[in-house]
Order: sequence, then C-alpha cells, then structure tokens
Amino acid sequence: MNAAATAAQPRPAMLLTACYLYTIDTYGYPPSIADGLRAIDDLAAMGFRFIELEGVGEEHIRAVHATRARTRDALERRGMRCVNFCPVLRPLMADDAGERRAAYDVFRLGAETAAFLGAPTVHVASYLPPVEFIGPRPYVGALRFGERYQVRMPDAFSWARQWDAIVESIRACADIAHEHGLTLILEPRVAEMVSGTDAMLRLMDWVERDNFRANFDCAHLNAQKEILPISARKLAGRIAGVHLADNDGTDNRHLFPGDGNIDFEGVLRELHRQGFAGSLGIDLGSLPDLGRRFRDCAAWLRERCAAWGIPLDG
Repeated sequence: MNAAATAAQPRPAMLLTACYLYTIDTYGYPPSIADGLRAIDDLAAMGFRFIELEGVGEEHIRAVHATRARTRDALERRGMRCVNFCPVLRPLMADDAGERRAAYDVFRLGAETAAFLGAPTVHVASYLPPVEFIGPRPYVGALRFGERYQVRMPDAFSWARQWDAIVESIRACADIAHEHGLTLILEPRVAEMVSGTDAMLRLMDWVERDNFRANFDCAHLNAQKEILPISARKLAGRIAGVHLADNDGTDNRHLFPGDGNIDFEGVLRELHRQGFAGSLGIDLGSLPDLGRRFRDCAAWLRERCAAWGIPLDG
C-alpha cells in the first residue's frame, strides 16, 4: 500500500467511557456489590456503553471476583462493555517483599476479573511512598481535593530500594496480565511514587515489558504543571487509556472541561494523530449533581470531537 492510500485509511475511534469515580463518589468507597450494580444501571440510563470498573482493596477485589458473572450479565443485558478494570491494591508497591508477593496473588484475581469481563486493560497505581504523613494523606479513603501535605522522612527510607520494589512489582503484574491477554496500565498521579510523564517513561524503560502502557490522566498531569500535548507526544505509542477532567493546575481537582485551563483540543488532536483507539474516560469527581455532569460531559465530547474530526464511539 502506498503512502497516499495509507494516509486515507480512517483513524480508529476512541471509546467514550464512564470512569469509576462516578461510582465511588455516588455510592461510597468502596461501594457494595449491590451499589456497584446500581451504578451500572445509572450509567446505562445516561447512555454510556463503555464503563470502567474497580475492586477497592483486597476484600472488595475478592468480592468483585466472586460476583463477576453477575457483573458481566448486568453489562450484557444493558449492551455495555467494561473496557478497564482496576484492582486498587496498595501492598503491590510495599517495600516488604513478602507483602508484595501476597499482593500478587490478589492482583491475579483482578486480572482474571478483567479478562472475564472482556476488558483489554488492567490498571494499577504507584501509591504513596512509605513516609510519615503529618495530617491528611492523599487517596486514602474518599478522594479529597485542595489538601496540603506535610511529611516526616524516616531515616530508614531508601528511594533506591523502593524503586527496585516498584520495578519488580510492575514486571510481576505485567507478566500476570500477559497470561490473561491483558495490557497493564499505570497512571502517574500527584504525590505518588510515579507522578509525571518522565517518571513513567523511566519506569517503562526499567520494566521492559511490551504489554506495559500508560493511562494518561489529564487532571493529574495538569496539576503536575505539564503541558499535556507534549506529555502525550512523549508517550506516543505507549498510551492505552485516558482519564479526562479539568483543573487550573493549582490542585488536582477533577472538574468539567472548561472549568480549568487544560488544552483539550491539543490533547485530543495529538491522541488522534497517534491513532489512539482506547478508552477516553470521563473522570469527573466531587461535583454536585454528578450524574448530570457526566451526561453533559459526554455530550460536550461528542460535539467537540465531531467538530475536530476525531472519531468517537459511544
């Protein structure tokens, strides 16, 4: 095929997805299995066909795994598809090797759940470093924005040892994901051990697994003062999911597009240029009338993507 014919090929569509932040903001952290199924009903009524699901901590991961057939049936009856499953499991990044090994067995249940639900990706985070927080700790319990953090550094803390633990864990999780035909994704998040684009690239270089990719979280990267189209270009070919929310860069709030300063046109055009065809997840949180905001954001994305010539499924 010549270059002109190749250029004429249609670009694949991004998948308009409802992220799990709707579920935990609406029903609590973690939601019960029944509330998780109610959230599926809610999002189906809003018109979503693609959804992100989670297991929050070992007990909830085990419960979601045990009831995965109910979840798949609920999705199929509503014509919906799970496109990403996240087992939230902080011990995966523990400094202690025994804790990590025990967590790998629980992560395997998360990978089995993702594969059973037909999700192409299974999602992890790098979590907080093992230091002493004086006052609030980010991402512990319900998500809260606008907090200030202060830490006390333990004498025994070694970044080199912790980095080795992260690399080992991501390799192990990527290998488990590969056994189930999945791509492993990690999103850089403010205050965590992998918090920005270049840290993510460094981790990919160390992990050396072809099925390890990035989840591109617009709100977190903007709060890291990154220029998002540049970040996306740096990660070209290595992005397997996107979380979309806005903020003004002073805090990692998850606001409606236009209520912050993120250049969404630049980001989406860059992703389209790369041929990105994964989940484009609406990730709004801590907003009043959240269901309406999710619906409005879906309409906003459909309108903008149509205007920019970007195919969008959903």
